[in-house]
Amino acid sequence: MKQLDANLQINANIANAVDYCIRHIRVYSSYSHRVITMKHLHELSHNGLLWVNVTKQKEEVLRAVQKRFGFEEMDIKESLPPFQRPKIAKRRDYYFTVLHFPIFDRESRRLGFTEIDFFLGANYIVTVHDSKIIAIENFFEECEKKEEERTKYFTGTSVHILFEFLSRLLEGVFPILLHVNDDINTVDRRLFTEMSDRQIAEEILRLKTNIVTFRRTMQGHRTVLERLIMYSGRDLDIGSYQNYINSLREFTNEIWHMLESQRESINALHETNESFLSLRTNSVMRTLTIISVITFPLTLIATLFAIRAPGTPFVDHRWGFWIIFGLIISGATYMIAVFKKKGWI
Repeated sequence: MKQLDANLQINANIANAVDYCIRHIRVYSSYSHRVITMKHLHELSHNGLLWVNVTKQKEEVLRAVQKRFGFEEMDIKESLPPFQRPKIAKRRDYYFTVLHFPIFDRESRRLGFTEIDFFLGANYIVTVHDSKIIAIENFFEECEKKEEERTKYFTGTSVHILFEFLSRLLEGVFPILLHVNDDINTVDRRLFTEMSDRQIAEEILRLKTNIVTFRRTMQGHRTVLERLIMYSGRDLDIGSYQNYINSLREFTNEIWHMLESQRESINALHETNESFLSLRTNSVMRTLTIISVITFPLTLIATLFAIRAPGTPFVDHRWGFWIIFGLIISGATYMIAVFKKKGWI
């Protein structure tokens, strides 16, 4: 009886374990590869290489990854919010890299950024992000569903996956750059025509803020890339991926040059708009000054005649009002003629 109860208990435990796996873990094999999917954690292995894709920067998920790979406590903490500065650190048996990439909010039309962390070992790569960049998910799904993609990228060392990953992320930056460039061209085209002064000022300030955020996001990429190449050259056989290295260098340089050009353009538009507003303000002030110069003596004349002291001319005259009015109009006409002759109005 005790043996029967023990067997029943074992069977119950097995059933519970199977049920847990069905509900939380999906494992299948095909084309000699393995995919494991959990909530916020996805794995793909092929040809002895492993890609662990963490899609939520949550502590419990990162702790599970740390327990499995033995990552340092400092690196796990830096993978959690708030965002850290771009960096690369060489550890005993892996490299820890932090990079920022821009994201565009279509509703507010403002540019922000998100952080992606990489743990790079000889035969594995762990990526940690918050799923805000669609290129990451697209790349993982391509490798998961297409045998030719797995065979293409899961070869050599994990650097191959990393370089393709970075290449796609940097390619995804260019549409945002072009969008910012289109906004600059729109402001340039409407500067003196369709938009009000307030709209122009708000648009220029929004673009300046976006470009500053963009530059701050991308400024660490070149340094991190060069250090990655320098640090991991021997350990991870970097030399066999020279085409990737050249492409990534070209991407980062081209992006930075475009950002420099956009910064110069928006600064020029800002200065042009400031000059235009200054000219308009000066024109308004000149008009108000001329009106003041004209009206002051006329007001003085009218005030003197309004005193009605004994001996004031024209006060008791039958046509006194019209005579005084004629003097005021004549004075105004004379001053306007003088101002026009001097080119002031």
